Amino acid sequence: MEQIPLVSIIIPTYNNASVVCDAINCALQQTYGNLEVLVIDDGSTDDTEQMLQRTYGDAITCIRQKNGGPGSARNTGIRHATGKYVQFLDADDLLAPDKIRIQVERLRHIPGRALSYCDYVCRDLDDSTVTYEFRHLSPRLQKENPFNDILLKWETELSIPMHCFLFDTAIFKEHAIAFDESLPTNEDWDCWMDVFALKPTVIFIDQVLAYYRMRKNSRCTDRVRMRKGHLKAIDKQIDKYRSNSDVVRNLAIRKARLKYLYRDASLTMRMIERCPSWLVPWRIRNFFEIQDKDLSSRIRGLICPD
Repeated sequence: MEQIPLVSIIIPTYNNASVVCDAINCALQQTYGNLEVLVIDDGSTDDTEQMLQRTYGDAITCIRQKNGGPGSARNTGIRHATGKYVQFLDADDLLAPDKIRIQVERLRHIPGRALSYCDYVCRDLDDSTVTYEFRHLSPRLQKENPFNDILLKWETELSIPMHCFLFDTAIFKEHAIAFDESLPTNEDWDCWMDVFALKPTVIFIDQVLAYYRMRKNSRCTDRVRMRKGHLKAIDKQIDKYRSNSDVVRNLAIRKARLKYLYRDASLTMRMIERCPSWLVPWRIRNFFEIQDKDLSSRIRGLICPD
């Protein structure tokens, strides 16, 4: 009888004792029968370590490290993963019970580099009375050139939470691909740029198999930090592709578009907003509004020319 491939589920956690058990439980309750669950305790200062040992014992592998951020924890998980496939799962997110089984069935007979991703919905983590599910951006990549979608449309026209993906582990281990631990945010987009540049086979599962749980004080609500992470990641990719004029042009378009979308988090606008109206005349405020509108129009013209 053919042995089904091992899947490594990597769960980074930092002071998330109140929710990490939800993620671990949904991993252990997968209908797929060959899993290892690696929980990376990223230097938690609460009782995460003791709670995990007390609750799960040998059912999971818990690896403790000094605090280095989510990218560092995921890299640690990749180094320890022994599975054919790797599933990333943040401590506050959830998987449908059949997710891994469905995605492995679609991937296991594909030769070469391959990955799968699925549809998802968002849920409110902080208010248990909120039962609605929603999604504000499409998760669907174009089949012909998914790399270009990752480059241009990520978090502006499309969004794919990390746990939607199931990757062939060889993508990371054989090509030395890792999350950049120096980026304050958007280390996932930076990593996916490297992954999709390999031109792997990409399989989309048109089913909701992942749940992205949102909370009020998550990283994505810090717009100043998000802006900084976006721009730093883009500058890194521009430097990497400086000999490819088409990619650099598209990255420049992305940078301009994100500057517009995060204009409220720029230093100039934050300083203006903090000043009393008598100190910053309406003409100056109006000037920046006009600049924003002009920039937005130029970006739309570059992305969607007539």
